[in-house]
Amino acid sequence: MLLHGLISTGDIYGSAFDDLANDRIVITPDLLGFGHSLSHTRTQFTLGDHLDALDALVDATDAADRPIRIGAHSMGSAVALAWAKRHPNRVESVLCWGAPMQRSRQSAIEHLSGSAMASLFALNTNLARQACAISCRHRETAGWFAALADPRLPIPIARAVPLHTWPAYRDALEHLVLDVDWSGLVEHASDNDIPVEFMRGNHDNTADQVFVDDLLGIWPITTHEVVPAADHRLPLTHPVLCRSRLSRRSPVRES
Repeated sequence: MLLHGLISTGDIYGSAFDDLANDRIVITPDLLGFGHSLSHTRTQFTLGDHLDALDALVDATDAADRPIRIGAHSMGSAVALAWAKRHPNRVESVLCWGAPMQRSRQSAIEHLSGSAMASLFALNTNLARQACAISCRHRETAGWFAALADPRLPIPIARAVPLHTWPAYRDALEHLVLDVDWSGLVEHASDNDIPVEFMRGNHDNTADQVFVDDLLGIWPITTHEVVPAADHRLPLTHPVLCRSRLSRRSPVRES
């Protein structure tokens, strides 16, 4: 199962990931409230809501009785680890690319506040709400603007950036970035022998690396890989590497 981040669509997992389907079932959803799962009527999107949606999706496929490996980008990492906590006997391993791991809610807020753009548009501010409202009213234009603003993104991916509502964005920020008990989630995975691997680009400053190193020291089942000359967009910039890491065996579970 491949979970996306705030980019708003599972389409970030492009053709390089198609080979995963040669000998397994691949589920690549748009998270609740984003992309093709956009909802104009829902007013809240809690972590439990995201997990319930994944439950319904997985149960509707032939993967329901199979061990599941999860690859997750950015905020999708919180969903992945929480789903593993809900279903410890169904999850074989979790691989997180660019997980926004911070020691506490306050640390996460301070980290985002350290960037002028993030403090204005990524936090729950009036400007962020107004920008989202404009984007929602003019999604076609906003999608093309996103493509122009970040030419590094493939155009179809960039055009999907506005595919959410303010409640979906607000609650994702709250429940999947700011208010995440990363330590507790990793501890639960380790207690249930679920291998967790964190990958990040060496130019990705999304996470508190001291905090990540602390977790690695406590939970030996957890591993960390830093990819040279890479940033926060690993599934887009290094898809073959991401695919190969997800495909390799999980010795703890198999033993």
